[in-house]
Amino acid sequence: MVPHRIITWRNVLWVILIFSVQAVAGQIIATQGDHLAVDVSRKDGRIAMDLLGSIWILPPKGGAAIKLTETALPARRPRWSPDGLQILYQTRGIDTSRLWLADVATGMSIQLGQPQERYQQAAWHPDGERIVFSSWRRDSGVDIWEMDLHTGVEWRLSNLPGDETEAAWSADGRDLVYIHHKDDTWTLVLRRFGEPDVDLIVSDTPIASPSWRPDGTLITFFRPSTSGHTLQMAILSEPVVERELGGREEYFLSPVSWLDRNRLYYTTDGRIKTRGFGEWRSQQIHFRATLDTPDPRPEISIAEHALPMITPPSGNLVIRSSRLFDGIARGYRDNMDVLLNGGLIEAVVPRQDWPDVTVLDVGNATLLPGFIDTYSAMPNGSPARSGAELLAYGVTTIVSTNESPKALEMWDDEQYPGPRVLRAANLTATMPRETDEPIYLITVTTDKSGDVEQREQVRRWQENGTPVLAENRAIGRRVGASLLLAADANAPSLSAARDHYGPARADPIALISALADDGTPGLATLYRSRQASQFRGRVSNRRGLTSIPTIDVGRSSIVVGSKPNGMPAGLALHAELRALSAAGLSGDQVLKAMGRNAARILGLSGKIGQITPGARADLVLVSGDPLINVADTLNIIAVVRNGRFFSLISLLERAQAREGVE
Repeated sequence: MVPHRIITWRNVLWVILIFSVQAVAGQIIATQGDHLAVDVSRKDGRIAMDLLGSIWILPPKGGAAIKLTETALPARRPRWSPDGLQILYQTRGIDTSRLWLADVATGMSIQLGQPQERYQQAAWHPDGERIVFSSWRRDSGVDIWEMDLHTGVEWRLSNLPGDETEAAWSADGRDLVYIHHKDDTWTLVLRRFGEPDVDLIVSDTPIASPSWRPDGTLITFFRPSTSGHTLQMAILSEPVVERELGGREEYFLSPVSWLDRNRLYYTTDGRIKTRGFGEWRSQQIHFRATLDTPDPRPEISIAEHALPMITPPSGNLVIRSSRLFDGIARGYRDNMDVLLNGGLIEAVVPRQDWPDVTVLDVGNATLLPGFIDTYSAMPNGSPARSGAELLAYGVTTIVSTNESPKALEMWDDEQYPGPRVLRAANLTATMPRETDEPIYLITVTTDKSGDVEQREQVRRWQENGTPVLAENRAIGRRVGASLLLAADANAPSLSAARDHYGPARADPIALISALADDGTPGLATLYRSRQASQFRGRVSNRRGLTSIPTIDVGRSSIVVGSKPNGMPAGLALHAELRALSAAGLSGDQVLKAMGRNAARILGLSGKIGQITPGARADLVLVSGDPLINVADTLNIIAVVRNGRFFSLISLLERAQAREGVE
């Protein structure tokens, strides 16, 4: 077990979560919060909650909240030990998910498990000596594991195809319930002591957050509805009966916590609530959490970058299609011609005659701007193959911290085509000189937990016009980052503004999507696509978001970034498009998230991400209607990169022919 140092949080710069607040002499008193998770101690009725990345403790009837933890990564899902002396919680970053055990008396935490593995969704065994959790060990999907806290020994409890998550023991410790997710099916599974597993509820929509009633008669869980989620119960009769237990409130997806068989606690609409079993009226548990007043983040101006033209083709070419989405206006422009001159778009005009110019009429196809992945991993394998592979997914620009120098040299060439690679770097990188290759994105990790030096580095980069991406909201608040990962909220709602929480403060200029995981709808179809079947198989880091988030883009732009989802580059971008669509974005918003919005964040407005005169000639031709069905973005007919036309078939053939070529 690794000691976890408690860090100070006096340097919070801004708050992305929206609160109902009262200002008090340099402090804020928060009385509501976004996506709270709570647990009530059956020992003495005290309440543990997570708020703004920390674990807090409340008296049984509410009141002043006392902060227990301050961690570099956001702390989530507190769970009281049976004796009420410890709290189990988890933290998660881009490439890590950990479990911690906090001593309530001292506030000190120790890390559980092996540092190289990922842990999440932990719960206590009633004996207080073991915990159950979900983990992905790379040889299969997410499985249920158990750990002995005294020895640290771990053993696997499930190993089904797909993912098994959110396990919970019954109060007597004999029975286990968990959720099994495979493809587009979610199942609530019961394992009674010494008996085979039984499927209690089978659903084609996500179910989440199971919890046992202490007397073992039923299990509560959440189902999505048209207005949010409903609180359901599976009554363990013969046969099993499903009934609605709670009204249609804006529930936060955390397991219901039971004080006893008659009283349950849950969170909804920014508040903690409790009610008796069988009662429909709830009572609010009021709390007051004292926070330091955040300093406003200064206005950020992104530097505009030149985009050198490298080895453009000679001559003119007209691309003609039935529908054109230019990335600027809403909807399509019908029957348009796009004139390419070298590597640039020279004109976008209604269909006309073009004497002495080659016209490529693609018929009933949709013409889109080239796809931009604002935060991408570089593909594995040889650059000679992977460049064509990425273009086969329609990706014409990627931003990456681990760019391949060889790819940078060859992918602008006709013989070994690939996307444009823009450089990202860590916060500690040297500021580029005017003659250097520009840095388009800076990323912040948690190594220094937002200390003074780190905040000063962020300030310098942003004064230089370079956006700074924080890997989680806790570090983002501390350093004043201008970009955040949308997935880090891990909430059913990722709204940028919530009226009943008060006005937003210092919103980020954009959220990088990073939403896709194995729970994203439509992944099964994506994995069966022509590109995915010909290239690499199904790979994901299975972050295991317990629900499909919804996004309100009222204050911050959404841009596509796929690196955190762990899937192969190219396929990863299309997984993000499906996740954004499932999160409630319209087709227009999704396409602009990988087009105009992305170009703006990179300081390349008007140069990429749009079909407009003067922009680079990066285009994608697809069949279907991606404004109606975002999955149609993968029905690629051809890609134009830097003014050169490549059919999908030619790209697939190039990638296969160059397998292993260095």
